[in-house]
Amino acid sequence: MTQRQKGLAFVNAQANNVKKIAVMASTVAFEFNKATLKLRRSLHISPRNSPEVQRKSDVGDIEIESPGSTQSTSRKCSKRNRQLCAELSSFALYPLFGALSPSHFSSPNLLFQSNKKPPKKVVEFLQLSDTDMYQVMCFLNPRSLLNLSQTCGRLRQLCLANEENIEKIDFQVTSHEIVISFNQVRRQTEVRLLKRERTRSDPQFTCSNIRGLLSPFSRALTKITFETTVFVTDWLEEILDLHRENRLIPLSLVFTGGALTKGKQLTGADLRSITEAKFIDFVSTLQPHLQEVQLSTSRIFKVSSDPPRLLSMITMLSSFGIVYERPPVHFYHQDISEAVTFWRTDSLSRNCDIFMRRPHDISVEAWQKLSGSIEESRIDPYTDEVLVSKITIKHSFLVHIDLVFHFH
Repeated sequence: MTQRQKGLAFVNAQANNVKKIAVMASTVAFEFNKATLKLRRSLHISPRNSPEVQRKSDVGDIEIESPGSTQSTSRKCSKRNRQLCAELSSFALYPLFGALSPSHFSSPNLLFQSNKKPPKKVVEFLQLSDTDMYQVMCFLNPRSLLNLSQTCGRLRQLCLANEENIEKIDFQVTSHEIVISFNQVRRQTEVRLLKRERTRSDPQFTCSNIRGLLSPFSRALTKITFETTVFVTDWLEEILDLHRENRLIPLSLVFTGGALTKGKQLTGADLRSITEAKFIDFVSTLQPHLQEVQLSTSRIFKVSSDPPRLLSMITMLSSFGIVYERPPVHFYHQDISEAVTFWRTDSLSRNCDIFMRRPHDISVEAWQKLSGSIEESRIDPYTDEVLVSKITIKHSFLVHIDLVFHFH
């Protein structure tokens, strides 16, 4: 064995001896602390452990408990054992060499001291006043303000109340579907806000007006559906006000319920208190964002103009339908020809699908004169007449812009 190997062996032996001595010293220190603790607990007399209190408690125990009962004694011993174990556990966690320090067991009040710091006072956000919350809101960006308003009712109302006072960089765009329906149980009209492309588990929000459902600091791109027995005129003013404020951008207006019509019993959204001209002006005001209008109700306004002006909306929309109307609205060859001619010469025309009743005085040759290509047709089994179901008309100078008629 070389001199170097002898030196390493000596160092390892000394390290092992040091570890053994440290373990032994830690054990001695623990036993010493344990004995000190027992001695102090036996000599410490608190007011609760005074002889007079002990005698009174013993008398009380004898009066309450039956002779020979050990339940109270075992409960006291268990409590003392738990306290002793809790205090002794602090010694077992001492560092190996720290146990030799006299500061661990020489302090007279060590066993009864607590090193826990007092908890800091925590103030929750909802405990703040409205003024303090408003000061915080002034530092948030629009997206954070939108998330804040969707947290709870109090924060939503606070955001709505201070919406005009908070400086905003830009509105956040949201996409929803608004359904206005008549609640048969409560006998009142309700507005529901639904998610677009929603699932069955997604929540829906209900209110008595549209403004109360819109999120603050946002611009809502919406599809608005009016269900049966809803008076449409009661909602036009609010929709126009929100549109002027740039809060509500209707992309689609759907008036439903006409499919439930039976005989003379009319159903669907009620448009009878509005005129044809006023309805067309309402659609024009919502441009250029409004893309679709579906009149699927039997309670439609009276078409007073001759020829009807409804087809003039095909230059503004991408989809227009008028079905289930009572009394039926009949369009003739001259009406359709004028609307098609205007659409083909307008530079702002867009692709448009029209769903309407089949006109009775127009033939296949007449459609061909309008530069239309028949895509679907069928033979009437009673008259053997060719009935056109779908026809496409190309724009005169705009490429890939088509006008498609769907007849029923």
